[in-house]
Amino acid sequence: MLTREKYLQLRLDGMSRTHIQRNYYPSNPPKFYTLLSEWGLKEKDAEERALDLMVPPKKQEAADPAIDPNLQDAKLTELHEKISVLEKEIQDYISELRGERAENDRLLKELDEKQKLIDELSADRGLLLETIDKAVKQHDPVNHPPHYTAGSIECIDAIESATTGLAGGRAYSTGAAIKYLWRWSRKGGAEDLKKARWYIDRLIAELEGEAG
Repeated sequence: MLTREKYLQLRLDGMSRTHIQRNYYPSNPPKFYTLLSEWGLKEKDAEERALDLMVPPKKQEAADPAIDPNLQDAKLTELHEKISVLEKEIQDYISELRGERAENDRLLKELDEKQKLIDELSADRGLLLETIDKAVKQHDPVNHPPHYTAGSIECIDAIESATTGLAGGRAYSTGAAIKYLWRWSRKGGAEDLKKARWYIDRLIAELEGEAG
């Protein structure tokens, strides 16, 4: 805690106002100068008058021939220099930490941007694979021939549903008729329609024979 008496004693010891402020109020200079105003010491003339009224202990000690005043001044100067060096080291360390923090923030931002890019590319990759898969199925002449896969239902699925409960020739003729009717506009034209009619006529004849 800095008091008026302690401040004046430090000034008598040769410490400057700036050093006193840095030692006691390094982050709040306004408070330091407010105290000087409250103590009536803000003006240099007022401070000098207050110092003249004090009895400096170190000057009394200097009267003792066993104490060398030059040695005391040298030690005080050395102490001030060490304090200055420490203050500079602290400021340099703070600056270094701020620089490292700024670099870390930059790297984190760059990492976030790269992660977003990876997510976007992954989404695009999924859409591309889906598109390729659909294209392969649409152009597979063996497993998914285009004349049997038009629309949302494949011909083979329709035949399986239509022949449920049928067996033997009836199942085969029904499936064949559906097949040729399904593809005539995409592949065989009139020939496919004739084939479909042949299988339909065969079914009709079988049913009429049973009824006759």
